[in-house]
Amino acid sequence: MKYQIISPIADVHGVPDTDALRGKFETQLVFGEVFNVHEEKNDWCKGVCTHDEYPGYIESKHLTKAVTNPTHIITAARSYTYRDATIKSPMINTLSFGSRITITSAVHQDYAQISDGSWIYKKNIAPIDTIDKNHVATAMKFLETPYYWGGRSSFGIDCSGLVQVVLARAGIAVLRDTEMQENALGSSVDTPRAGDIVFFSGHVGIMANDRDLIHANAFHMKVTIELLNVIVERGIKITSIRRL
Repeated sequence: MKYQIISPIADVHGVPDTDALRGKFETQLVFGEVFNVHEEKNDWCKGVCTHDEYPGYIESKHLTKAVTNPTHIITAARSYTYRDATIKSPMINTLSFGSRITITSAVHQDYAQISDGSWIYKKNIAPIDTIDKNHVATAMKFLETPYYWGGRSSFGIDCSGLVQVVLARAGIAVLRDTEMQENALGSSVDTPRAGDIVFFSGHVGIMANDRDLIHANAFHMKVTIELLNVIVERGIKITSIRRL
């Protein structure tokens, strides 16, 4: 059965235990994404993420059975929703890039109304079926986002999560983990240029140009842009460069 995320973010755990250390089989969903539930027990739902079939457990409090068909996606790194159609109104929620929302027909100046009655700045959203092919520009929106193992949001993200959500906005569906992406993406090249995906052992990033890599990394504990050769000098070996 399909359930929908109603929290700004929801961790997908490897085991139904919030105190457990995070392991390999973990990811995250953002508001409006869908989780296909196979079993619900003791306030946990076991299932898979519908966009990439990634398995795990989500706390039931983050989910609803009332699945809607979103009309728009948030394209800003983060966006507030407001009680009224003005920046002076109380804030209702903070949603991440990639969140799916349903917009009503109500519009007031620079704001559009969401189905829950709150309002969002129109320039921070786009119709759900549109794409932005400039995935480098999309990746730049995540600069300074904290590194978070398993993260897929602008509140916290990991290296393969960054690649997955950025390419999804460009209309390119990829799997969740680094090794899965390396085996499936593009064609191999020897010399990088802007937009290429660079893979290392257990790591991945996106070339901003022919010298600099945008990547979520635990060395800086955030999304940074830095010279590719500086990363290699830290002892991280490039395993492949993939061109889309």
